[in-house]
Amino acid sequence: MAHSIYIVVKEESPKDRVEKEAILRLVVAFAIAMKLHLRSELLDDQLASLMSEFQYFKLKQTNHPPLQIAFWIRDYLQFQHDRNCLNIYQLTALHKLLDSLIDILGGCERILKTPLPLIYAIKLRQLVVIYCLILPLEIVKNLTWWTGIVIAFVSFTLLSIEQIGSEIEEPFGHDPNDLPLNSICNTILRNVEELIMLAPDNARDWELSSLHIRNNPQQPGS
Repeated sequence: MAHSIYIVVKEESPKDRVEKEAILRLVVAFAIAMKLHLRSELLDDQLASLMSEFQYFKLKQTNHPPLQIAFWIRDYLQFQHDRNCLNIYQLTALHKLLDSLIDILGGCERILKTPLPLIYAIKLRQLVVIYCLILPLEIVKNLTWWTGIVIAFVSFTLLSIEQIGSEIEEPFGHDPNDLPLNSICNTILRNVEELIMLAPDNARDWELSSLHIRNNPQQPGS
């Protein structure tokens, strides 16, 4: 989405450039706000660095920061269309990308707010315990002294699987086996900042490359 906004939205003045960079950083802010929202954490300094003080203050007053940021991005796109810096097809394509981000947010919220029912976990543990208590009666005739070792291994395995299910029930926290949301957000931030810094010099690299090939047709790789 950041690439599409950078390439598609026309710039008619230096102010347009500043506004575009601000929106690109709001795309990153959406991901960070989504991470904090899923973890039920307060807004942090990293998020504040990606927007104006007014936006940050307003964001602290809202109940759903990611949706507010999505609204700002959508409002920017509509404004660019109204001033003829985006045609209707480009606007529709960018709206679909933004809709995809919101759909992802909704999917993560459904995962977060649909925990494993407590009665399911209780009954599952009870069935595992009953099975482990009855199993020795069935295998003791054949395994004799090995029965204790086999039962210990089976019980450990089944109870571990049940515990694993409880651990991965909510994957957005800070546990080692949770999703690396901090790393994902930092990668998005790094990529967008690189786009902002490098794109102005490289926006027409393909033209320079084509010109170089035409002027040096005998060079290897031409």
